[in-house]
Parts: sequence; C-alpha cells; structure tokens
Amino acid sequence: MKSNIKVFLLIFSMLGLFACNKSEDLVSDGAKEGGLVSATGSVPYKLGATPKVDIKLSIPLGPGVVSIKVYNKYFAESIGKESDKVLMTTVSIGSVNASAATDKMLSIVYTDLIKDILVDGVALPTDETLLPIGDYWELYYVSVLEDGREVLNNSTTKIAVANIYAGYYQCEGTFVHPTAGARPIDEQKFLTPLSAYSCRVNAGDLGAFGYNVVITVDPATNLVSFSGGAPVDMFANTDSVSRYDPATGMFHLFYFYVGAGGNRVMDEHYTPLP
Repeated sequence: MKSNIKVFLLIFSMLGLFACNKSEDLVSDGAKEGGLVSATGSVPYKLGATPKVDIKLSIPLGPGVVSIKVYNKYFAESIGKESDKVLMTTVSIGSVNASAATDKMLSIVYTDLIKDILVDGVALPTDETLLPIGDYWELYYVSVLEDGREVLNNSTTKIAVANIYAGYYQCEGTFVHPTAGARPIDEQKFLTPLSAYSCRVNAGDLGAFGYNVVITVDPATNLVSFSGGAPVDMFANTDSVSRYDPATGMFHLFYFYVGAGGNRVMDEHYTPLP
C-alpha cells in the first residue's frame, strides 16, 4: 500500500513539474502580449464590377499598436499553384487603441491586389476579367507594437474571384414541346460562374436530367449568347432578344434545342434572389 502511495506521489510531482515548465514557457521572452487585430473575414471580388474592396480592421483596447503590416498571397486554384506572401501595404494606427478600441478601414483596388504577386514566376494579368473564377487572395495582418515587437494575427481576409451574375434566381417561363405542347417553368436555379461574363445554368425544366447550357453576357451590350449545351447543342431563339438587365439584375433567355419531331423551345425570365 505504501509503495502504491509513493508511486502516486512521484507521478503527481512529475505532472506538477511539467505543468510549471509549460507555464514558464508560455510567459518566456518569446511570448507576445497584445497587438491582436480582427478583420473582415471574406469579400467577393466580382470581376468588372468591384472598383475597390473595403476591409474593416478592429483593434481592441490594449498595448499600443503603431501600425499593421498587410501581407498578400494569391492562390491559383485553377492550376494548383500559389504565390509567395508579399507585403502589400502598411496601415498606420498610431497607438490610439492604448486609450480606446478603434476601427480602421482599409480600401484597396485591383492594382494593390496584384502588386508584386507572381504565380510560377508570372505576374497576374492587368485585365482583371482574365482571372479564373475560384482563385483567391488571402490577406494576413502583422501588428507592430510600440516596443518594436511584431505579432502575426490569426484573423485573415479571403478575397474570392467571382462574377457579377453568379447566384440563385427564381426562373419563370415556358418549355414548349413540338408534340406535347407547352408546360410552365417555375423553379429556383443557380447560375454557376465560369468566367468574368459566363455562367452555366440548367436548361428549361430538365436540370434533373443533366440538361444545361453556358450563357455569356456581352459586357458592352448586355446581350446573351449560348454555347456548351449538354447533352445536346442549344441555340438562341432569334424571334426574341436574350439579354441581361443590369438595372434589375434579371435575365431574359430565349433558346431551343433540336429533338425528335422538332425543336424544344424555352422562354425563361430569371429574377435574382436575395
């Protein structure tokens, strides 16, 4: 019995020693107190429609933060590559958070986002509409304290490349079969972004059967063309004008595909959902 007690005491003392060592390590010279910053978590970058990106930086009451270094990294998901992390800008805080919590707005434009970014040795295009959908930037924040120490924050900002048309819509219209006649279309559809001006969408009311088509908007005229129909080719119905209305965000699509007995004709009107 005494032997068991001695073993227990030995284990207990070893655990206590480990705990003390762990605590001492946490408050060693390498520990950094203060300097925490939180930032806007994610922002969509809609190609051709994002003049600037606004990011809110929140600095809590605490040890004075002199400035915040903002680092940028680009992830080219389309080719499985990424850039090095580069210093994009430095935001002056002036230690105002030493007396009260404060917020700071960071506004950046496309030229800021591509500055010094190289992916596999190649710079990002100056024409933002050439960026692949699905790629993204990630911003990292390093606080510089009054004593010169630098603190890397856990908070980051993801800026994802998207287009202005992607999202959910309520689609209403008709599907006209050459022998069975017309049937109404009234369903929710999602426009999947493919590039700055094109999306893939389910065709008519046949999405469950794998029918889809690629729609492309001409940014100069807002007229819509059709391509990449699956499992059959699809064509514009020239009896009406397929178009995107930037004032309402609506699509008006008129198209058809050829089947046994004649054309299957679709007239559709897409209203964006909040």
